[in-house]
Amino acid sequence: MAGEEELSGSKASVVFSVDTDESSKNKKKRRSSTRKSLRSSFFRLKSLSFRRSGGDRGADIDTLRGTHGPDFEGYATIKRAGGVSCSCFGGGDDKKEKTILIKGTYCFVFIKESDAAPKYAISLAHMKAKIQSPSHGVHHVTIETSLGDADWELGFQQKEIAKQFADAFRQQAAIGEADEVRKRLGHEKLLNKRGSVKYAETIAQKKLEDQPEKKENVLLEDVNRVEPMMAGC
Repeated sequence: MAGEEELSGSKASVVFSVDTDESSKNKKKRRSSTRKSLRSSFFRLKSLSFRRSGGDRGADIDTLRGTHGPDFEGYATIKRAGGVSCSCFGGGDDKKEKTILIKGTYCFVFIKESDAAPKYAISLAHMKAKIQSPSHGVHHVTIETSLGDADWELGFQQKEIAKQFADAFRQQAAIGEADEVRKRLGHEKLLNKRGSVKYAETIAQKKLEDQPEKKENVLLEDVNRVEPMMAGC
């Protein structure tokens, strides 16, 4: 009889332990689900603000950092390669440092850290970051196309920061190219990205349009305007 009571007590103890484990797991799942729901609502509100403002709000640095932080963040001067000095084409501000933030497969440029949205974005896929020789104490990094043409020039005050930028750029550029392959193969559902990365990609698609023009494009427009005038002489 005593043996049966001990056995009964043992069984009750085991069942109680299992129930506790299951309850703990369920609570963790509910907390995780709640956090995901809150983050999703947060990005929906930010996206609405971004669209309504025409891209001027809803994508501040804190939002793009997300809970896991950016892939790179630092200060640097940045300009289009061969950029002009006229401020109307975005070249007059080249000597002022900007906040450079890499999140996912895009690089975002903020004029001021307090800005409500980036000035413009740069896609990293099919681009290469190359560290150049320092000049006057500034460590230069060029962003080049797959054909080797320099598209952007950045200047960092510290060599280590320039290296961190180049390393993050190369890593995320490779990820961006791999993502494109998956999409072409119809495996887009396999892209398991965090909410902040997905949101950053959405912002980047709009901000790619706001890049300053290249010098070559400006000169071509000037030539096109001059040629008809020359023909009338």
